[in-house]
Amino acid sequence: MALLLHQGAGWKIRPYARADNVSVETLFLDCLDAFPWRSGPVDELIRLRQTLRLSRCIVAEEPHAGVIGFLTLERKSSYVPHLFVAEDWRLCGVGSGLLEVARDLARAPLSLDVDDQNALAMKAYLAMGWTEKVDTSTRPGQRRLTGP
Repeated sequence: MALLLHQGAGWKIRPYARADNVSVETLFLDCLDAFPWRSGPVDELIRLRQTLRLSRCIVAEEPHAGVIGFLTLERKSSYVPHLFVAEDWRLCGVGSGLLEVARDLARAPLSLDVDDQNALAMKAYLAMGWTEKVDTSTRPGQRRLTGP
């Protein structure tokens, strides 16, 4: 069941399935290479696995490339703990598509945390109309954003 189709680019967003586990973890670990300021991959992978068990997850998939992005959503709080897109698929609408579907699932504006050092992500969120929530405590080195 596709939750969103991008006809031109050929990818779709659908619910996560257990069979996606290896693809999601591999994508996650590949993306972490770009974030040397994060804790070690073992700790981050443990957090991801816990989130996958307790939260909703959606994936972006392209028929030839497989899973090209994923997002986890805590529906009650409309919080997005993870949003990762494969490097080759960035700036193709995958991230904004995942956020659009998550907003529909949550039926509310979303919030997420961005690492201070992730300037590209911060720039992208601000360009999409997200705003920084200054009064919210997050993990050190992160900023809380609220979606449009």
